[in-house]
Amino acid sequence: QANWLKLDLELPLLHAASGAARAGAMGEKATKKHGAEGKKPKRWACCAFSALVLALIIVIPPVGECVSDVLLLGFLALRYSSEGLPLMLAWKDTVYARTESSQSLTMLPLIKQMDGIMARQLLHVEPGDDHITATCKVSMYTQMVTSSSWVGSDPLAPPGGGNLDTWDPVPTQERVNSYVQACREVYEGLDKGGPQRRILDKLTPQRRVNVTTPIPLWTSPEIIIKGRMERERVAKERPSHSDKWKGINEIPGYGHMFQHTKIRPVKEEVIDASEISEAVRQGKVAKFDATKLLGKELFNLTMPEIAALHGDMAKNIPMYRQRGASAPGGSGVESLDTYARKVKVWKQEECLRYPEFAPFRPFGYTEPKDTSDYMNGLKQPTWWLEVLASMLDIAWFKPRVGISLRDFLRMIRTAGLQCAVNTRRLPKLPMPKIEDALGNPDWLERAWSMFWLGPVADCWHYDDPDNLLIGVYGDIWVSVFKLKDRELMRGGGDRGCWSPLTQMPLRIDTPDAMTQDWWLEKFEFIHMKLTPGTGIVVPSGAYHSLTMADGDRILLNCFMIPKYKGLWDVPAANHSFYSSKWQTEEYHAMSQLKKSSIFRLWDTKQLGGYFEGFKLEML
Repeated sequence: QANWLKLDLELPLLHAASGAARAGAMGEKATKKHGAEGKKPKRWACCAFSALVLALIIVIPPVGECVSDVLLLGFLALRYSSEGLPLMLAWKDTVYARTESSQSLTMLPLIKQMDGIMARQLLHVEPGDDHITATCKVSMYTQMVTSSSWVGSDPLAPPGGGNLDTWDPVPTQERVNSYVQACREVYEGLDKGGPQRRILDKLTPQRRVNVTTPIPLWTSPEIIIKGRMERERVAKERPSHSDKWKGINEIPGYGHMFQHTKIRPVKEEVIDASEISEAVRQGKVAKFDATKLLGKELFNLTMPEIAALHGDMAKNIPMYRQRGASAPGGSGVESLDTYARKVKVWKQEECLRYPEFAPFRPFGYTEPKDTSDYMNGLKQPTWWLEVLASMLDIAWFKPRVGISLRDFLRMIRTAGLQCAVNTRRLPKLPMPKIEDALGNPDWLERAWSMFWLGPVADCWHYDDPDNLLIGVYGDIWVSVFKLKDRELMRGGGDRGCWSPLTQMPLRIDTPDAMTQDWWLEKFEFIHMKLTPGTGIVVPSGAYHSLTMADGDRILLNCFMIPKYKGLWDVPAANHSFYSSKWQTEEYHAMSQLKKSSIFRLWDTKQLGGYFEGFKLEML
């Protein structure tokens, strides 16, 4: 029995040994006969593994998205290196573009980081806080802009929005604690018998609708239908205003295109710079000579020239993209120095113009250089990058991503150029203090001015504050409707093009607008080119749109922030944001406390980080 057991154990081992010996002999023989072909089994394994990887990429979208991320980052790094731009810019542009819509596994942690920024609450009311401290903590979360909400929904925004980290040289918690201190100083300085102080003293310090939010733009399908019907009813009853139309010859270049439409601009009112304050009070749309307000030295300066004025300071001055400091990985913020360098390089490469954004392009109007401007935007700076872009298009981007790499890069360039910077962060600007230039009207607390940069297509919207739009550099076109038509034009929806609930068309210079939005022909608007040194007064609540085809253009955007109740008893208040229709007394007191505290924080400690949206920093 022991011998049989021994044989049972030995026979399999002998078979295995002989099999291994035969395989080894065959492998050795095959190697001698075919050389490297003797490794065919390993090659088949590699092929099988490659096929498996390709299958995973095709079947599992996030895996394919990872490949897109790597290819895009690698190509941008090569391009920016050849252009002498910082490699960190390639990382920022990739993260910024891919975290907006990507399902990539590599971007998932960064997307979660963005969610964390929006959800964080940096200040909490503690049991030992006195009333002023508690109110100041809550005031930091007061929403600064109106927005739509579905009837029955909660209009309170996440607490992190609007309170974002900056490049200011202090930790985040120290920055918000400094806000509370500035707020206490403002609060304690209020007249104890005055209306704002009395309202604040009685408030329960907590985030609430109509206290830390303006009155929401409540909407629903029924409200929108009713609003659109009312808009069309009013349009049918209004007489034509063709006698006020601007002459075709008064609109250089494309003026003749208005012959194809009844949606035509009227002649703009022109005022002296000294009349701007009164135009705001009256709610007038009016054109003015900005050189009479700010002097001539500012106009036609480029961003590279402005960066040069600031020397080494430019490396620490933040420029905010559309998603600003809320964008993950720091991708929404870059320095004035980097921004100026890329504008200079891309200007030399002639890839900064976006002709499709200019007026009447959807209607078929073109200029001779439009085609070359568009094609230059797709070119790569070297021949080998052109070859590589073509290879990546064929092998990956067109079949897998659905867009050519060249078009993708042009879109990324657009997003990277669309930035804003508060002019208070630009101390070397050759520009007077705007409050002084306006004559310090008794209703004005602050002129909140910023440079708004980059190529932009039409975006119909209205802003809560009154605004001065002033051309500084490049081609800029502006259109503004009358303030009194604000609610009719809103049509029961939201106030801007960024919302799916907006009831305004994307553009009004299209054949579709003539048929689908015919009612526009009964609503008066002005349309003009904002040449450098030209300005326009845009009242609070007036629908307007800017079209900017030059990637290096500069618009000076100046929001007029009034004092407490400064514009509540003026003619414009019948339709503007400054009335009880859009602000409760409690909200007005709280929002004014927040604005004054932000201004004091900057004036005393040079600290910012408080935004309308994500890119418009209030200082």
